[in-house]
Amino acid sequence: MKRTMSLVTVKDKYQVVIPQGLRQQLGIGRGDLLEAKIERGKLTYVPKTVLNRVPKGAAERRQFFKLLRQQAPEWLKETWTASKRRGTDKLTIRQINDESAIANRQPKPKKIKPSGK
Repeated sequence: MKRTMSLVTVKDKYQVVIPQGLRQQLGIGRGDLLEAKIERGKLTYVPKTVLNRVPKGAAERRQFFKLLRQQAPEWLKETWTASKRRGTDKLTIRQINDESAIANRQPKPKKIKPSGK
């Protein structure tokens, strides 16, 4: 993701407007929730999703997940599509953990030190 900087003004009621370009990059829309926090002396906003409990009935559960899929941000929909294309959408957590363990055991490439000549 490219770094975008914009100046914003703190208004009378301590409100700020998130510039359009930044909103579009993050997929932020009206009514979305943002978590505000201070990190290393900087104010950050992180988009958040609040989930209701998953319904117990099969029909209600299908409707619940259908709605979640419709409301998912674009980046997540793209991730799901790519996962389906690669066939990784059917992996279990155990399979994912096994693949991660194998990847972590691979020898890391050695760094080449520049000569001091």
